[in-house]
Amino acid sequence: MDTLQQKAAEPRGLGTLDVRPGFLGKLSDNTLSALRALALNWLRSTLTMTGIVIGVMSIVTLVAILQGVKAEIARQVEGLGANLVIILPSKLDENGQVNPAAMIGISSLSEKDVEALRRVPGVEKISPISIVAGTVERSDGKVADAFVVATNKDGVVMNPTRLVEGRYFEDTEQNVCILCDKPRRELFPNGPAVGKTVRVQKKEWKVVGVLGKPDDDGTMGAQMMGLSTLVYLPIHTVRRELPGGQVNRIVLKTDYQHPADDMIASLHNALFASHGGREDFGVLTQKKGLALVIKLLNMAQSLLVLIAAISLFVAGVGIMNIMLVTVTERTREIGIRKTVGARRADIFQQFLTEAIILSIIGGGIGLLLSQILCALIARFSLLTPHITTGAVLMAMAVCVGVGVLFGVTPAVRAARLDPIEALRYE
Repeated sequence: MDTLQQKAAEPRGLGTLDVRPGFLGKLSDNTLSALRALALNWLRSTLTMTGIVIGVMSIVTLVAILQGVKAEIARQVEGLGANLVIILPSKLDENGQVNPAAMIGISSLSEKDVEALRRVPGVEKISPISIVAGTVERSDGKVADAFVVATNKDGVVMNPTRLVEGRYFEDTEQNVCILCDKPRRELFPNGPAVGKTVRVQKKEWKVVGVLGKPDDDGTMGAQMMGLSTLVYLPIHTVRRELPGGQVNRIVLKTDYQHPADDMIASLHNALFASHGGREDFGVLTQKKGLALVIKLLNMAQSLLVLIAAISLFVAGVGIMNIMLVTVTERTREIGIRKTVGARRADIFQQFLTEAIILSIIGGGIGLLLSQILCALIARFSLLTPHITTGAVLMAMAVCVGVGVLFGVTPAVRAARLDPIEALRYE
């Protein structure tokens, strides 16, 4: 019997069971035995893992592509002022859109609202904006296509367009202005604009700065007032020297550390209290405009993950079928092991370990191929896939789950074999 036990413990082509005390010993034996069995039957193992490899590669690559798309959208929007909020003197409709008809006439906004919003935690900069009627022209009468607004320094700084000439004006300065790209090109096409003067409502304003051309004129600010056509005047001077001024907009910049939903709720509550319980105002953010896009991307991601999960399920069925065939091929080996003292639990653990290792190796290969594929996509296309830790952990968890789910049936079948009948099997 001792000789038989020693022979049974020697390395075999189909794997061995080395009886060691303790959980770690058994796990090590089962793992080594599974690796030897899979290596000796490498072609069958490779074909079995193909489904897992394709499934994992599909899940990780598709999720990485969509994560890259969402990251690129977030990056572009952040560069254009994603944390900017515009307060409007009219309530938004049910779709979050501006009602132009409700914005004609006397504005419901005031300096009282500005002070109320300034006290909201998380508001970094705030600027009242008044629309100034009239044209912008040179001293010789040349008129520019421009939209004139009065604001404070923060209002100009919050414009995501960079300063290309001069400087920003200070709130205490008088009769100065800042031109954006279009009026600057129309009024002073042949030289610097800083130091020149323009006229608005028959008053002269000295140009102290010029903003460049916006990278993308599709931002929220551009949609509301046209970033490239703006001319900024200091609001304190306008209120003193030009009649009929009122607060037509309030623009503020919020801190990213504050959750967006909580911040919007706080702004809404502050305005609601300032207006005596009347909701005659609107809070417009770029996040609302992007909500539908992000929702559609998430839906697409869920659909693609579902499709890839189906392929993993099919791969799991393949693993189960191959492992059932393996049990049949190794019936005599199982009988010898039971004869020399292996328990049902030992046989069950070994075959289950083989199925799990098969899934994990397939998952690892799938991850490697996914990284290569993502690198190729980033190199030869406009997409920039981003493989996240969550996607990797999800894929590996699914692999282990597939191994356990579809490895149980073959393992149970192997564990239930009668040792006497197994020894007679040819």
